Amino acid sequence: MHTHPSNNETALIRVEDAKKYYRMTKGTVIRKTLGTVKAVDGISFTIPEGQTYSLVGESGCGKTTTSRLILMVEPPSEGNVYFQGKSMQRFTGAERREFRRSVQAVFQDPWSSLNPRMRVDSIISEPLITHWRVTKQEVKTRVLELLQVVGLHPYHASRYPHEFSGGQRQRIAIARALSSRPALMVLDEPVSALDVSIRAQIMNLLKELQETYKLTYLLIAHNLATVRYMSHQVGVMYLGKIVEESAPVELFTNPLHPYTKALISASLPAHPQKQREEIVLSGEVPSPLNIPSGCTFHPRCPFVMDRCSLEIPQFLETGSDHRVSCHLYTSAQGASTTGIASGS
Repeated sequence: MHTHPSNNETALIRVEDAKKYYRMTKGTVIRKTLGTVKAVDGISFTIPEGQTYSLVGESGCGKTTTSRLILMVEPPSEGNVYFQGKSMQRFTGAERREFRRSVQAVFQDPWSSLNPRMRVDSIISEPLITHWRVTKQEVKTRVLELLQVVGLHPYHASRYPHEFSGGQRQRIAIARALSSRPALMVLDEPVSALDVSIRAQIMNLLKELQETYKLTYLLIAHNLATVRYMSHQVGVMYLGKIVEESAPVELFTNPLHPYTKALISASLPAHPQKQREEIVLSGEVPSPLNIPSGCTFHPRCPFVMDRCSLEIPQFLETGSDHRVSCHLYTSAQGASTTGIASGS
């Protein structure tokens, strides 16, 4: 388990050893348990107020399940999620309502996340009307203000979602998320469905909004360029666990975990002339129903050792604000071997 004690006082969100397991069953009359899916398997991290924490990894690694725990869509099987220092599992009714107002989400697909039968002004004002006591005039003023904030025009208010491009729809989704004046926004792949030319505009908008409104973001992404540009801290997830965590500059210049190295080498190099260690991952992500023993990454790891299939690696501090879970960084005695193993 790892947290950042120095950040805990100002942490808006604190996740402590959270697990989310699902029992897989077969049959309707006689139910047979096939096994347990360990979607999230003991993760801990904090998100300080006004910062962006990103979770990155391949599909099926547990990123979206983590976001569902933070959005209180479902409770953790074990562990705790804290919001402003209070465990979500112990919320009173009033605290739960306050939380619903304080946390909003922007999803990947602006085509399906907006109700096609609602006009834009109704879409944007829905969270505002739900969570605040407001007059019709206040609603109208707020909607027009938000349209302007996200780079749209007042006359867009009376239109329907199908009349907009993908980038404009995502701007509407962002305006809707902002309308209840949230403290935290969960951004689940907010630009991956958009054209490359539009992505930078939406990312710039999100960064500007963060500064203006002191917003805190949890960013779920698999695109490393998005993560590098948007984040203050990055957690690399693999099969329900965070295997490496660091500030983005450190992570991209000195990736430690073989999985992180593979993700980065699969993306474009920062400079065309720069030589980068080329790591190709073999095989697919294993089924979360049948998680490998020891280090879950060992069947695909190019640096696998005997102990990797037997022992779960500790989450180690390898330098200032850089943590990794990998046996390459511990000798048999547990001494650090970061210099040898970093591959640089």
